[in-house]
Amino acid sequence: MNAKNPAGPVLVYAPDRGIGDLMWHLPTFRAIAATTPEGTVVLAARPSSRAAEVLAVEPTIAGVVYARHFTGSLKGVKEVLDFWRICRAVKPRAVWILEKIGRPAQAAWLAGVPDRRGFGLGHSSQEQWLRGPFLPKAMRPEHRLAKLAAFEALHGLKVDSREPGLLLDPKAVAAVKARFGDRPGPWLVLGVGASEPARTWPAERFAAVSTALADLFPTVFWLGGPGDAARAAPVIEAQPPGRDVAVFDLPLDQGAALIALSAGFLGNDSGPLNVAASVGRPAVGLMGTSPVPAYSRWLSRLDGGEGRIADISVYQAVAAVRTRFTDEAWANRDIAAA
Repeated sequence: MNAKNPAGPVLVYAPDRGIGDLMWHLPTFRAIAATTPEGTVVLAARPSSRAAEVLAVEPTIAGVVYARHFTGSLKGVKEVLDFWRICRAVKPRAVWILEKIGRPAQAAWLAGVPDRRGFGLGHSSQEQWLRGPFLPKAMRPEHRLAKLAAFEALHGLKVDSREPGLLLDPKAVAAVKARFGDRPGPWLVLGVGASEPARTWPAERFAAVSTALADLFPTVFWLGGPGDAARAAPVIEAQPPGRDVAVFDLPLDQGAALIALSAGFLGNDSGPLNVAASVGRPAVGLMGTSPVPAYSRWLSRLDGGEGRIADISVYQAVAAVRTRFTDEAWANRDIAAA
């Protein structure tokens, strides 16, 4: 097949599990897509990343397939077979593996994918199945963002900015406006959910922050998943009525739209924090274990020390929001259609 009619799509494998991880990789996905005649890639991601929802209106992602995460003694065999199945179904002409792991590389080779690339990092279990150039072994301890930047440079990928610039579904934006548009602004979103206790700031402290910032924000949304409702609901109910709004029932696309329409965000180190930075909203992150770097100009961090998110005081959180609110003139905003 010629360049105008390539044989099969380009498949990009990003095996990290979180929504935040997905946001870090978005500039790389776009850069790889820009090298293709069709301007798109197919993304293979973990189900927990919810990539099909998060990137539903991203024009460079032609489709999303999910690579399952396995455990147990046969984990390696299952992962090889699963990615082999994906390659046989997608029939890619190239696979880009944004990690050092060898099993998807072997699976792509077994499936007959002609062009196979990956991080390498001195891991022969991957490099023997791929073509270079590879990242050096010395980069193994580096953060994923540093590895992505080095990998892009090695393969001639053009990335002008690490800002994810996540696009929003206009239908989700309209739904949020219809439901909450009469709420006085500016709005503050509190991201109270997290994947583990070490990344979860106490709900009572979020309530104290909301109270302390009543002069700035007439509406405060408490955003989390259904599993966060039981922990936070009693605290919200104890707040003065009418100002604190529980939103634990929003679909992911509407949660992103709510954040984007708000003035700013304060929350745990979790998916919504990364979404806030990705849609260009001022975001203050409360960091616990393995704190995410401030990869976006929209993101600032309060770090209580590794594993000690509870060391962050209400005073520190309030001061961080007040300072940025004043310096950056936070305000609600409208959203252009994707």
